[in-house]
Amino acid sequence: MLPKSGTMANVQWLTDLELKEQTTRTEVLRFLKTRGESEAKTIAEFCGLTTMAVRRHLLKLLADGAIQARTERRPKGRPTTLYSLTDLGDAQFPRDYAGLTSELLGSLEIIDGKSKLDAVFRKRRENLLDRYKHRVQGKDLETRVRETTAILTECGYMAEAARSGSGHFVLTEHNCAIRDVARCYPVACQEELCLIRELTGGNVTRISHLLAGSRDCSYLIEGKSRLRTQRRRRN
Repeated sequence: MLPKSGTMANVQWLTDLELKEQTTRTEVLRFLKTRGESEAKTIAEFCGLTTMAVRRHLLKLLADGAIQARTERRPKGRPTTLYSLTDLGDAQFPRDYAGLTSELLGSLEIIDGKSKLDAVFRKRRENLLDRYKHRVQGKDLETRVRETTAILTECGYMAEAARSGSGHFVLTEHNCAIRDVARCYPVACQEELCLIRELTGGNVTRISHLLAGSRDCSYLIEGKSRLRTQRRRRN
């Protein structure tokens, strides 16, 4: 019997149902990961469901792009549909790219020293600048800040920028896309600061740092010409 519509019990029932369906889809993905390409009947037997029930989950996974299907003709009987993981579906399983990267960088430092490690991070910054500089060249400060924010977001930093007084901006990164690496190698953060300076073309000061205990990394950005004018007035 279903709970009455509009009650908290109904909300909980829907939540439990969604959780159960998500768990079943996870089981389907796990089965395809360990057993490989399979037909609906075999998957249903593994999940303890009817073939019709498991087909509903397969359709959802197909729509989400997590699995793919192909038709196989057999010597006897009707053609059968076989399901397998896509790259997106395979990506749902654990990866340790950050751990591997840290281990490789650690080995590089042992073999060639800290200067070589610093050169690797510097080269990464130069590559990023070469990739994105066409998006900021010839633009005013505000446009460059806005475009730099978009670039950082595309790179996984969940960045946003806001005005902070006349000619000043604060750029905030709510996520560190290389946090595990940066914890081991602070030079990564220094090169990131340099990249933001080069992309915005302004004077950039880090005012909060996630690895120092802050909730995010944020930067105060001001135009170089404005800063020079302020200095002349003080003198």
